[in-house]
Amino acid sequence: MIIGVDLGATKILSGIVAKDGAIVKRVKQPTIKERSPKDIVNRIVMAINDLLKDKSLEAHKIEKIVVAAPGPLSYPDGVIYDTPNLKWGYFPLKEELEKRLQKEVQVEHDATTAALGEYFFGQKKQYKHLLYMTVSSGIGGGIIIDGKPYRGINGGAGEFGHMVVEPKGRICGCGRHGCLEACASGTAIAVKAKKLIENGEGLGIKTYKKEKANITAYEVGLAARNGDPEAINLINETAYYLGSGTSNIINIFNPEIFILGGGVIFGLEDLLLESISKYVHNNVYALHRKNLVIKASELGEDIGLLGCAAMALEQ
Repeated sequence: MIIGVDLGATKILSGIVAKDGAIVKRVKQPTIKERSPKDIVNRIVMAINDLLKDKSLEAHKIEKIVVAAPGPLSYPDGVIYDTPNLKWGYFPLKEELEKRLQKEVQVEHDATTAALGEYFFGQKKQYKHLLYMTVSSGIGGGIIIDGKPYRGINGGAGEFGHMVVEPKGRICGCGRHGCLEACASGTAIAVKAKKLIENGEGLGIKTYKKEKANITAYEVGLAARNGDPEAINLINETAYYLGSGTSNIINIFNPEIFILGGGVIFGLEDLLLESISKYVHNNVYALHRKNLVIKASELGEDIGLLGCAAMALEQ
Protein backbone atom coordinates (compact mmCIF):
# COMPACT_ATOMS: atom_id res chain seq x y z
CA MET A 1 0.00 0.00 0.00
CA ILE A 2 1.12 3.55 -0.65
CA ILE A 3 -0.17 6.94 0.40
CA GLY A 4 -0.51 9.22 -2.57
CA VAL A 5 -1.17 12.95 -2.66
CA ASP A 6 -2.06 14.83 -5.84
CA LEU A 7 -1.52 18.56 -5.29
CA GLY A 8 -3.30 20.65 -7.91
CA ALA A 9 -4.27 24.26 -8.50
CA THR A 10 -7.88 23.64 -7.42
CA LYS A 11 -7.74 20.56 -5.21
CA ILE A 12 -5.63 18.29 -3.03
CA LEU A 13 -6.55 14.64 -3.54
CA SER A 14 -5.02 12.18 -1.09
CA GLY A 15 -5.59 8.48 -0.59
CA ILE A 16 -4.33 4.99 0.05
CA VAL A 17 -3.71 2.91 -3.07
CA ALA A 18 -2.93 -0.78 -3.42
CA LYS A 19 -0.26 -2.05 -5.79
CA ASP A 20 -2.95 -3.27 -8.18
CA GLY A 21 -4.36 0.25 -8.45
CA ALA A 22 -7.31 -0.29 -6.11
CA ILE A 23 -8.01 2.93 -4.20
CA VAL A 24 -8.76 1.91 -0.61
CA LYS A 25 -9.55 5.41 0.63
CA ARG A 26 -9.56 8.89 -0.90
CA VAL A 27 -9.97 12.36 0.59
CA LYS A 28 -10.53 15.53 -1.46
CA GLN A 29 -10.03 19.08 -0.23
CA PRO A 30 -9.86 22.41 -2.10
CA THR A 31 -6.67 24.29 -2.87
CA ILE A 32 -6.90 28.05 -2.54
CA LYS A 33 -4.24 29.80 -4.65
CA GLU A 34 -3.87 32.68 -2.21
CA ARG A 35 -2.79 30.35 0.59
CA SER A 36 0.90 30.24 1.41
CA PRO A 37 3.06 27.19 0.66
CA LYS A 38 3.32 26.41 4.36
CA ASP A 39 -0.47 26.51 4.74
CA ILE A 40 -0.83 24.02 1.87
CA VAL A 41 1.87 21.84 3.47
CA ASN A 42 -0.14 21.90 6.70
CA ARG A 43 -3.18 20.59 4.82
CA ILE A 44 -1.13 17.86 3.10
CA VAL A 45 0.47 16.78 6.40
CA MET A 46 -2.92 16.72 8.12
CA ALA A 47 -4.39 14.57 5.33
CA ILE A 48 -1.45 12.12 5.43
CA ASN A 49 -1.54 11.85 9.23
CA ASP A 50 -5.30 11.23 9.14
CA LEU A 51 -4.74 8.39 6.68
CA LEU A 52 -1.92 6.93 8.79
CA LYS A 53 -4.11 7.03 11.92
CA ASP A 54 -7.25 5.62 10.33
CA LYS A 55 -8.03 2.52 12.43
CA SER A 56 -9.95 0.89 9.59
CA LEU A 57 -6.68 0.80 7.65
CA GLU A 58 -4.44 -0.62 10.39
CA ALA A 59 -4.21 -4.00 8.64
CA HIS A 60 -2.56 -2.36 5.61
CA LYS A 61 1.16 -1.75 5.66
CA ILE A 62 2.10 1.64 4.22
CA GLU A 63 5.27 1.17 2.22
CA LYS A 64 5.72 4.61 0.70
CA ILE A 65 4.43 8.18 0.60
CA VAL A 66 4.41 9.79 -2.85
CA VAL A 67 3.37 13.39 -3.52
CA ALA A 68 2.65 14.67 -7.05
CA ALA A 69 3.09 18.44 -7.36
CA PRO A 70 2.95 20.98 -10.21
CA GLY A 71 6.15 22.08 -11.90
CA PRO A 72 8.63 23.38 -12.52
CA LEU A 73 9.80 20.84 -9.94
CA SER A 74 13.33 19.54 -9.45
CA TYR A 75 14.09 15.83 -9.01
CA PRO A 76 15.02 14.07 -6.77
CA ASP A 77 15.17 16.91 -4.21
CA GLY A 78 11.55 17.97 -4.79
CA VAL A 79 11.95 21.75 -4.94
CA ILE A 80 9.18 23.81 -6.60
CA TYR A 81 10.42 26.71 -8.75
CA ASP A 82 8.01 29.57 -9.56
CA THR A 83 4.98 27.42 -10.32
CA PRO A 84 2.51 29.75 -12.11
CA ASN A 85 -0.76 28.18 -11.01
CA LEU A 86 -0.06 28.11 -7.28
CA LYS A 87 1.79 31.45 -7.35
CA TRP A 88 4.70 29.94 -5.39
CA GLY A 89 8.32 30.94 -5.74
CA TYR A 90 11.18 28.70 -4.67
CA PHE A 91 9.85 26.17 -2.12
CA PRO A 92 11.59 22.97 -0.88
CA LEU A 93 8.44 20.82 -0.73
CA LYS A 94 10.13 17.45 -0.10
CA GLU A 95 12.29 18.86 2.69
CA GLU A 96 9.32 20.54 4.41
CA LEU A 97 7.14 17.43 4.21
CA GLU A 98 9.87 15.14 5.54
CA LYS A 99 10.60 17.55 8.37
CA ARG A 100 6.94 17.60 9.40
CA LEU A 101 6.15 13.92 8.90
CA GLN A 102 9.50 12.48 10.02
CA LYS A 103 9.17 10.04 7.14
CA GLU A 104 10.69 9.71 3.69
CA VAL A 105 8.54 11.33 0.99
CA GLN A 106 8.99 10.92 -2.76
CA VAL A 107 7.99 14.14 -4.56
CA GLU A 108 7.32 13.95 -8.30
CA HIS A 109 6.10 16.23 -11.09
CA ASP A 110 2.31 15.80 -11.31
CA ALA A 111 2.07 15.27 -15.07
CA THR A 112 5.00 12.81 -15.09
CA THR A 113 3.22 10.95 -12.30
CA ALA A 114 -0.03 10.90 -14.27
CA ALA A 115 1.79 9.63 -17.37
CA LEU A 116 3.22 6.71 -15.41
CA GLY A 117 -0.23 6.03 -13.97
CA GLU A 118 -1.52 5.78 -17.52
CA TYR A 119 1.34 3.48 -18.47
CA PHE A 120 0.77 1.08 -15.56
CA PHE A 121 -2.98 1.21 -14.96
CA GLY A 122 -4.60 2.89 -17.97
CA GLN A 123 -2.77 1.16 -20.82
CA LYS A 124 -1.50 -1.89 -18.85
CA LYS A 125 2.05 -1.41 -20.18
CA GLN A 126 0.81 -1.92 -23.76
CA TYR A 127 2.67 1.14 -25.07
CA LYS A 128 6.32 1.70 -24.13
CA HIS A 129 6.50 5.20 -25.65
CA LEU A 130 3.67 7.25 -24.18
CA LEU A 131 2.99 10.96 -23.87
CA TYR A 132 0.40 12.47 -21.56
CA MET A 133 -0.87 16.05 -21.56
CA THR A 134 -3.13 17.42 -18.86
CA VAL A 135 -5.35 20.38 -19.73
CA SER A 136 -6.95 21.92 -16.66
CA SER A 137 -6.23 25.20 -14.84
CA GLY A 138 -2.82 24.92 -16.46
CA ILE A 139 -1.26 22.59 -19.03
CA GLY A 140 1.50 20.11 -18.29
CA GLY A 141 3.02 17.01 -19.80
CA GLY A 142 4.49 13.66 -18.86
CA ILE A 143 6.87 11.58 -20.96
CA ILE A 144 7.35 7.80 -20.86
CA ILE A 145 10.24 6.47 -22.96
CA ASP A 146 10.81 2.72 -23.18
CA GLY A 147 8.49 2.21 -20.19
CA LYS A 148 10.36 4.65 -17.93
CA PRO A 149 9.50 8.21 -16.89
CA TYR A 150 11.70 10.80 -18.58
CA ARG A 151 12.39 13.70 -16.21
CA GLY A 152 15.23 15.52 -17.96
CA ILE A 153 18.54 16.38 -16.29
CA ASN A 154 17.00 17.79 -13.11
CA GLY A 155 13.28 17.01 -13.24
CA GLY A 156 12.11 19.82 -15.48
CA ALA A 157 10.97 17.82 -18.54
CA GLY A 158 7.38 17.95 -19.72
CA GLU A 159 6.42 21.62 -19.45
CA PHE A 160 4.27 21.30 -22.57
CA GLY A 161 2.12 24.24 -21.50
CA HIS A 162 5.00 26.66 -21.87
CA MET A 163 5.67 26.01 -25.52
CA VAL A 164 4.88 29.26 -27.36
CA VAL A 165 2.09 28.80 -29.91
CA GLU A 166 1.12 32.47 -30.42
CA PRO A 167 4.20 34.73 -30.15
CA LYS A 168 2.16 37.92 -29.67
CA GLY A 169 -0.57 36.21 -27.66
CA ARG A 170 -1.86 36.60 -24.11
CA ILE A 171 0.61 36.87 -21.27
CA CYS A 172 1.09 33.62 -19.40
CA GLY A 173 1.43 33.10 -15.66
CA CYS A 174 5.10 32.32 -16.33
CA GLY A 175 5.58 35.88 -17.67
CA ARG A 176 5.97 35.11 -21.37
CA HIS A 177 3.50 35.74 -24.17
CA GLY A 178 1.53 33.14 -26.12
CA CYS A 179 2.29 29.96 -24.19
CA LEU A 180 -0.05 27.04 -24.90
CA GLU A 181 -1.28 27.37 -21.31
CA ALA A 182 -2.18 31.04 -21.86
CA CYS A 183 -4.11 30.14 -25.02
CA ALA A 184 -5.87 26.84 -24.30
CA SER A 185 -6.08 26.00 -20.59
CA GLY A 186 -9.30 26.07 -18.59
CA THR A 187 -8.14 29.38 -17.14
CA ALA A 188 -7.56 30.79 -20.64
CA ILE A 189 -11.02 29.72 -21.84
CA ALA A 190 -12.61 31.35 -18.79
CA VAL A 191 -10.65 34.59 -19.24
CA LYS A 192 -11.66 34.85 -22.91
CA ALA A 193 -15.32 34.15 -22.09
CA LYS A 194 -15.29 36.75 -19.31
CA LYS A 195 -13.84 39.33 -21.68
CA LEU A 196 -16.57 38.62 -24.25
CA ILE A 197 -19.25 39.16 -21.63
CA GLU A 198 -17.62 42.37 -20.38
CA ASN A 199 -17.61 43.66 -23.98
CA GLY A 200 -21.35 43.05 -24.28
CA GLU A 201 -20.87 39.87 -26.29
CA GLY A 202 -21.02 36.24 -25.19
CA LEU A 203 -24.65 36.56 -24.08
CA GLY A 204 -25.28 32.90 -24.89
CA ILE A 205 -22.42 31.92 -22.57
CA LYS A 206 -23.67 34.29 -19.87
CA THR A 207 -27.04 32.50 -19.70
CA TYR A 208 -25.25 29.43 -18.26
CA LYS A 209 -23.28 31.37 -15.66
CA LYS A 210 -24.43 30.80 -12.10
CA GLU A 211 -25.19 33.91 -10.07
CA LYS A 212 -22.16 35.22 -8.14
CA ALA A 213 -19.97 32.46 -9.63
CA ASN A 214 -17.06 32.93 -11.99
CA ILE A 215 -17.47 31.82 -15.58
CA THR A 216 -15.58 28.60 -16.39
CA ALA A 217 -14.83 26.37 -19.37
CA TYR A 218 -17.79 24.24 -18.27
CA GLU A 219 -20.32 26.99 -19.09
CA VAL A 220 -18.59 27.64 -22.41
CA GLY A 221 -19.04 23.95 -23.22
CA LEU A 222 -22.73 24.05 -22.34
CA ALA A 223 -23.26 27.07 -24.59
CA ALA A 224 -21.32 25.46 -27.46
CA ARG A 225 -23.37 22.27 -27.26
CA ASN A 226 -26.47 24.42 -27.56
CA GLY A 227 -25.23 26.12 -30.71
CA ASP A 228 -24.00 29.45 -29.35
CA PRO A 229 -21.66 30.80 -32.09
CA GLU A 230 -19.29 32.67 -29.76
CA ALA A 231 -18.90 29.63 -27.53
CA ILE A 232 -18.29 27.45 -30.59
CA ASN A 233 -15.60 29.91 -31.77
CA LEU A 234 -13.91 29.68 -28.35
CA ILE A 235 -13.97 25.88 -28.45
CA ASN A 236 -12.62 25.81 -32.03
CA GLU A 237 -9.83 28.20 -31.09
CA THR A 238 -8.94 26.04 -28.08
CA ALA A 239 -8.89 22.90 -30.26
CA TYR A 240 -6.64 24.69 -32.77
CA TYR A 241 -4.07 25.61 -30.11
CA LEU A 242 -4.18 22.19 -28.47
CA GLY A 243 -3.87 20.53 -31.87
CA SER A 244 -0.93 22.75 -32.75
CA GLY A 245 0.87 22.01 -29.48
CA THR A 246 0.12 18.29 -29.67
CA SER A 247 1.45 18.13 -33.26
CA ASN A 248 4.70 19.83 -32.25
CA ILE A 249 5.21 17.41 -29.37
CA ILE A 250 4.44 14.35 -31.52
CA ASN A 251 6.88 15.50 -34.21
CA ILE A 252 9.58 15.77 -31.53
CA PHE A 253 8.98 12.49 -29.64
CA ASN A 254 7.33 10.13 -32.17
CA PRO A 255 5.27 8.29 -29.50
CA GLU A 256 3.05 5.23 -29.85
CA ILE A 257 0.22 6.91 -27.97
CA PHE A 258 -0.70 10.46 -26.95
CA ILE A 259 -3.20 10.71 -24.09
CA LEU A 260 -5.04 13.86 -23.08
CA GLY A 261 -6.49 14.33 -19.61
CA GLY A 262 -7.32 16.99 -17.04
CA GLY A 263 -10.55 18.79 -16.23
CA VAL A 264 -10.95 20.53 -19.60
CA ILE A 265 -10.58 17.28 -21.54
CA PHE A 266 -12.80 15.32 -19.15
CA GLY A 267 -15.48 18.02 -19.41
CA LEU A 268 -15.21 18.91 -23.10
CA GLU A 269 -13.95 15.70 -24.73
CA ASP A 270 -16.94 15.54 -27.08
CA LEU A 271 -16.16 19.07 -28.32
CA LEU A 272 -12.37 18.92 -28.52
CA LEU A 273 -10.90 15.48 -29.12
CA GLU A 274 -12.00 14.90 -32.72
CA SER A 275 -10.79 18.37 -33.80
CA ILE A 276 -7.44 17.89 -32.07
CA SER A 277 -7.00 14.49 -33.72
CA LYS A 278 -7.79 15.91 -37.18
CA TYR A 279 -5.33 18.76 -36.68
CA VAL A 280 -2.63 16.30 -35.66
CA HIS A 281 -3.34 14.08 -38.67
CA ASN A 282 -2.82 17.06 -40.97
CA ASN A 283 0.27 18.45 -39.26
CA VAL A 284 2.60 15.62 -38.26
CA TYR A 285 4.85 13.58 -40.51
CA ALA A 286 3.26 10.49 -42.08
CA LEU A 287 5.88 8.36 -40.32
CA HIS A 288 4.90 9.82 -36.94
CA ARG A 289 1.17 9.23 -37.40
CA LYS A 290 1.64 5.64 -38.54
CA ASN A 291 -0.10 3.49 -35.90
CA LEU A 292 -0.33 6.55 -33.60
CA VAL A 293 -3.13 6.41 -31.01
CA ILE A 294 -4.65 9.65 -29.69
CA LYS A 295 -7.21 9.30 -26.92
CA ALA A 296 -8.60 10.81 -23.75
CA SER A 297 -7.62 9.31 -20.42
CA GLU A 298 -10.16 6.94 -18.88
CA LEU A 299 -8.71 7.21 -15.35
CA GLY A 300 -10.58 10.41 -14.43
CA GLU A 301 -9.46 12.55 -11.52
CA ASP A 302 -7.90 9.52 -9.79
CA ILE A 303 -5.08 9.52 -12.33
CA GLY A 304 -2.81 11.39 -9.89
CA LEU A 305 -3.32 8.87 -7.08
CA LEU A 306 -2.82 5.97 -9.48
CA GLY A 307 0.31 7.69 -10.75
CA CYS A 308 1.64 7.90 -7.19
CA ALA A 309 1.16 4.13 -6.86
CA ALA A 310 2.89 3.63 -10.22
CA MET A 311 5.85 5.74 -9.05
CA ALA A 312 6.22 3.52 -5.99
CA LEU A 313 6.12 0.41 -8.19
CA GLU A 314 8.62 1.87 -10.67
CA GLN A 315 11.32 2.57 -8.07
